[in-house]
Amino acid sequence: MKFSSFKISIILAVSLFAIISCDTNDPFNIPPPDFSTVPDAYDYEDLEPIDIEEGITAYIHEEGDGVGTVTIRDDLLLFITLRTLDGDIIYSTYNDASVEPTTVRVGNIQLNPSVFNYSIQLTYTYGMRQGLIGMEEGERRTLIVQPEQGFADLPDGAANSEYKESVLQYDVIVLDILD
Repeated sequence: MKFSSFKISIILAVSLFAIISCDTNDPFNIPPPDFSTVPDAYDYEDLEPIDIEEGITAYIHEEGDGVGTVTIRDDLLLFITLRTLDGDIIYSTYNDASVEPTTVRVGNIQLNPSVFNYSIQLTYTYGMRQGLIGMEEGERRTLIVQPEQGFADLPDGAANSEYKESVLQYDVIVLDILD
């Protein structure tokens, strides 16, 4: 049986493709963020609690100096870290040594069971949205969110469903209310 050069090149190409596709590096695998550069949780023990509503408590570390306050319609430039009271960091704008704030549209903040891992949307809960409303530019605040205002309603297997029974701590600095 005689092989033409075309058939040999096809066999070589298929063999090469088979060898290359055995590579275990997944180009779609996103490594988890490095939280080692995230600041420690804000200490709110000596601050006066402000009950936003049942299950949502705010502690103001630093008053804002802006002229306006956050409303449901606003886009915000902010730094945020979400962790459990047990210390597990879920999301932070400071991960991977970042010093860049993120933009959040307050009206879009709602619990979403199908968010992409390591996205700002991992922080979205009713408690976060209600806790941001009324903040001023420059304000630094801690929000303590009980499970029923946090991730309690997530279906099993959704992103953050492991935190369904966790009390959440949001440490937030609102840098700017965007026009």
